[in-house]
Amino acid sequence: MFILIPAILVYEFLKAQNKMVLLLIIAGTLTGILVSTLTAVFTYLHRVPEYSFASNFVYYLLSFYALPVLLVYLAYFFCTKDEIGIRVKAFFPVTVSFYAVFMPYIIIASDNSLCSFFMLFAKPVLLVSMLFLCSRLCYNIFDGLENNVPAKIVVNGLLAAIVLCVPAALETLWLINVLEPLVYGIAVVFSLGALVLFFVESRHGTKYFF
Repeated sequence: MFILIPAILVYEFLKAQNKMVLLLIIAGTLTGILVSTLTAVFTYLHRVPEYSFASNFVYYLLSFYALPVLLVYLAYFFCTKDEIGIRVKAFFPVTVSFYAVFMPYIIIASDNSLCSFFMLFAKPVLLVSMLFLCSRLCYNIFDGLENNVPAKIVVNGLLAAIVLCVPAALETLWLINVLEPLVYGIAVVFSLGALVLFFVESRHGTKYFF
């Protein structure tokens, strides 16, 4: 929960050797601090969940996964004057540094989270995998826009929507105690997919990272 994302940020900064990455990491971290503070002041994360997949899935998707990712990245994308290429590459450092603060906060602030293997270990890995896969899909979407390939935009947009939904769906199934072995099995496959993509792209030189 505390080690994974900071370690990835250090690795990314050392690999990039680009001061822009440090600025993006600082911006994402400060945003995480601000959002966590506002969440602590104006909301209450201790909730009694219903035994319902749909209601819990929507809650997690909008509160902790898809909506925060989209809002943080779009805020950066439309508020900055950086070149489009830099804005596309900024997806991962901005969002993952945001979650370096926001994720530990929501885990600690939730009921019984600190005694759960899923919350302490599986959730951070799922979250990082989600952000990494989305960074690749984000690059593909902008590449499709730049080269006017509607099919590429639609396909990668649908894949991004699925990727954003997977962690929320798995956390919901874990919460209502349904098919827990399958939950961990899918989590392993999802995370390994991101890891394989990382190693493949690292060997060939990534276009969507600094």
